Amino acid sequence: MKKTFGFLNIATLALVGAMMTGCSSDDKITEELQQPGSKSKLVTLTTTVGLGGDAVTRALAADGTKTFADGETMAIVYKNNSGNTVKAVSTPLNGSVDIYNTGKNATFTFTLDDPDKTENVTYIYPAVMAKADGTPNYDALATQNGTLATLASNLDYCTNSGAWDAGALPTLTLENQLAILAITLKNDAATPTEITSGITGMTISDGTNNYAVSRSTGAGPIYVAIRPTSSANIEVTATDGSHNYAKPLTGKTYEANNGYNVNWKMAQAPLADAFVDNNTTVIAFTASPYGDLTLSATYSGGSFGAVSKSGTLASMVVASMEKDGNNLKINVTVGTNSGFMTINTVSNTYTWSNAKVGNMITLSSIIIGGIDITPLPNKQQ
Repeated sequence: MKKTFGFLNIATLALVGAMMTGCSSDDKITEELQQPGSKSKLVTLTTTVGLGGDAVTRALAADGTKTFADGETMAIVYKNNSGNTVKAVSTPLNGSVDIYNTGKNATFTFTLDDPDKTENVTYIYPAVMAKADGTPNYDALATQNGTLATLASNLDYCTNSGAWDAGALPTLTLENQLAILAITLKNDAATPTEITSGITGMTISDGTNNYAVSRSTGAGPIYVAIRPTSSANIEVTATDGSHNYAKPLTGKTYEANNGYNVNWKMAQAPLADAFVDNNTTVIAFTASPYGDLTLSATYSGGSFGAVSKSGTLASMVVASMEKDGNNLKINVTVGTNSGFMTINTVSNTYTWSNAKVGNMITLSSIIIGGIDITPLPNKQQ
């Protein structure tokens, strides 16, 4: 079955599109011989899976052609005659025996235990996208490496369900459940320059689902499989290890069974650089008419070290800094009043947890890694 990719050129369509399969009608069923008195009800089913039209599937070749690959597996979810839901995984494909027609067809073999042939079955391909209880393994999307080859082999979740066909497995076309992003990143300079090749980490969050990409440096695009979105606000961050970048997206719809070439201009995020190893964050406050306060701490190995204090209020204040997701959190105690400031390093906004402390202390400047990023973030009321 051919898959349509909006905004993709023909070369990318060959790479990213059409990642779905169908099952042929020549499914075979072989019941294993039973010994007298045996209680085994195992059934071995051999299913030939083909491609609809000129669609292509899983393994990626240099010219963009994709075919079934040696070692791939498919899952089937079925009911047994005890009423239990069971997941079974096919034996791995043997490329020299099971794959033919220039890789566009393959034979999968399952062993099922006492299947109830009055209940529908569900195919899930690839098998790693099925959990033990037969539900989709969306957890696998949380961490990705940005390559199309890995995405196609392990993350391109396709599924469909149907009734048994006179004791044979149903003929179904698998439907892709995800959207595929082919991402190219540029900086937001007056003349933008592509930065994709240097990116080693990226996060994408739609507020409900979060995806983290960890990759080696190298040419893009960066490929990410995501759950479909509808008019979603999405936060994107990226890092090359020395600089952090951010991009807010609004009203984005990425539909299932589609691939998208996206080009995002990323603003350098100096606030997020507070979370780069060996960068020092210096925050200055005024507490009129009481005096001034400067806090300084260095980030390393996932946390901030002890805070150094200076200014007329230094002896009155207990303070610490910490990373809280995308937030820089500054804990402050002044006398008997305690509170914390939360600075969102993506949206450049901050709030005080304790209005009394917030009213006493005004943020006056921030320096990250020696770079003065004043003017200040926008305070949220």
